[in-house]
Parts: sequence; C-alpha cells; structure tokens
Amino acid sequence: MKQFSLQYISSFCMSLHLAMQAGISTQEGVSMFAQEERDAARRERITAIYDALELGEPLSAALRGSGQFPGYMVDMIEVGEKTGKLDDTLLSLSRYYDRQEHISKNIRSAVTYPAMLLAVLLFVLVVFIVKVLPIFYGVYEQLGAQMSGPATAAMRFGMWLSASWIPIVAVIAVIVALIIVFRSGFKRLLKRVFMGGALGTAMQCARFSSIMAMTMSSGMDTDESLQMASRLTEDHAAAQKIAACAELAAKGTGFAQCVEETGIFNTLYNRMLAIGVRTGCADTVMDEIASRSGDDANDRLEAFIGRIEPTLVIIMSVLVGLLLLSVMLPLAGIMSAI
Repeated sequence: MKQFSLQYISSFCMSLHLAMQAGISTQEGVSMFAQEERDAARRERITAIYDALELGEPLSAALRGSGQFPGYMVDMIEVGEKTGKLDDTLLSLSRYYDRQEHISKNIRSAVTYPAMLLAVLLFVLVVFIVKVLPIFYGVYEQLGAQMSGPATAAMRFGMWLSASWIPIVAVIAVIVALIIVFRSGFKRLLKRVFMGGALGTAMQCARFSSIMAMTMSSGMDTDESLQMASRLTEDHAAAQKIAACAELAAKGTGFAQCVEETGIFNTLYNRMLAIGVRTGCADTVMDEIASRSGDDANDRLEAFIGRIEPTLVIIMSVLVGLLLLSVMLPLAGIMSAI
C-alpha cells in the first residue's frame, strides 16, 4: 500500500502537535484530522487509525498497523511516547518531513524544468531540419546550385526522421514506460547524480542534522541518535562517516569532537555544535544547522537550474545558427552573383 506523501505526513504531525498543545488527546486530534479530510480514501485510512486508538493501542502501534507512514516516523513516535516527549517529537517530525519535501521538490524541479526546456528546443530543431531545410533545398535546385555539406546532411537526417517517426515515437514511449515502471530505481539514480559535490554534501548535512535534532530532542542519547542516523542515511559515504562518528563516541570521545574528526560538518557548523554541546542545547543547534544546510542545498539547486537553462539555450541557438549560416551564406553568394 502506498504511503502518504511527505507533505501530508508533515501536516499530520503538525496537527497532532497543535492538538496536544491545546490539551487535546492524540486520539481526539486524529479524529479531528479525519473529519477535516476531504479525500474519502484518506479519510477512511485516518479513521482506521482512530479506531485502533479507541481500542487502546498507542499512537505508534496504530500508525504502524496502518502501513501509511514511514517506519522511521513510527519509531520516533514510539521513542517520544516512552520518554514523555511525544509533543516535541511530533513537532520535530513535522519540520523534518517539511524539509525533506522541500528538498525533494527542488530536485524534481532541477530535473523536470531542464528536461522540458530541452524537449522544446529539440522540437524546434527537428521542425527546422524536417520542414524548413527542404524548402531551402528546393530553392537551391531552382537556382541550379546545391546546399552546403552540413545543411544537406542535416536535411537528410530530417528526411530520415520524417520517414521513421513511428518507430522513433515507439522507442521513446518504451523508454518513458520503463522509467515509470522502474521509477524507484530511476529516483535512486537521480539521487546519485545530485548527491555529488557540494550539493550532495549540503543535502547529507541537512538530513543528518535533522535526524540528530529530532532524536536528541525526543530523549535519545547520542549513541542511539548516531545509530539511527546511520541506518537512515541513504548515501554510502555519508553513512560511513556517521558510523565512524558513532565508533568514536562509543570510545568516550565528545560528540562535537567526533563530528569534527569525521568531517561531517564544515568548520562553521563544527564551531556551532561545540558551543551547543557546552551550553547543553545540542539539539537546538542541530535544528539550526539543519535549517541552514537545507537552505544551502536549495540555493545550490536553484543555482544549478540557473546554469542549465542558459547553457541549453546557447547550445541549441548555436546549432540552429550554424545551420542557418550554412544555408544562407551560399544563397547570399548566388544572389549577389546574379
């Protein structure tokens, strides 16, 4: 069964947090959330969670039984129930999934917008070589001349596209279908592409600090928080760093020093964390680092999109311009000779 979206999960956690802040039980909070749900299928699933709560199940067990929420969220809620910090845990979860949704949305934009732009530019290029070049070819024939080699080659390629458009469309349809069927693997591939370099570092930093802020504010100690972060980190290199950090912490090394020695954060964040540990507010500092590194990742994604757009436009403009020059310059020479 498909889980709820990250945005929906964030809204659910925030609603329960607000209900608890107002002195309303989680059971009544879930009931209110179900009543406000407009979608019949989702309302039925939330109502099933309410029914489980009415039978005396804790919130974590009811959510786990529904199968609609990530295991990580359910585990954190269970920790919050055991430590008496369910209210804070729900708030942390809402912020965490809101950040994850924001980053995921930016990654989708970084892929979708350039892909659409490239499709439009390719369409313009194809129309030019399929429809426009043959017209110029006819003009050259009437004048008893021939187009240049590159223009002629492009026109022949356009004629091949025109004659073979059915199998080409079929191949494209198969590729799109494969992407849809294996979208989970395609998403992993995209993550590997985007997780490289400074952008990937910022994203992993945001994810690690979000997890640590949430677990530490929920009452988990540093060792348990690091183990949880290591399990939930998808990037292999980042997971190795976190595992090394956990090993150092297990040997008695201070948390801030462990993070600094393993290179998880940059110098500025290491300094912030060291001060946070000394003042006893490491979870608050981690939440601030998560916010800053998330903003940094978003800025880098926007910069990436900003570089792709002009690059694609320049490349396609140069191609079309070269084709036009290869057609127009010989034609201008013939007309001047006449």
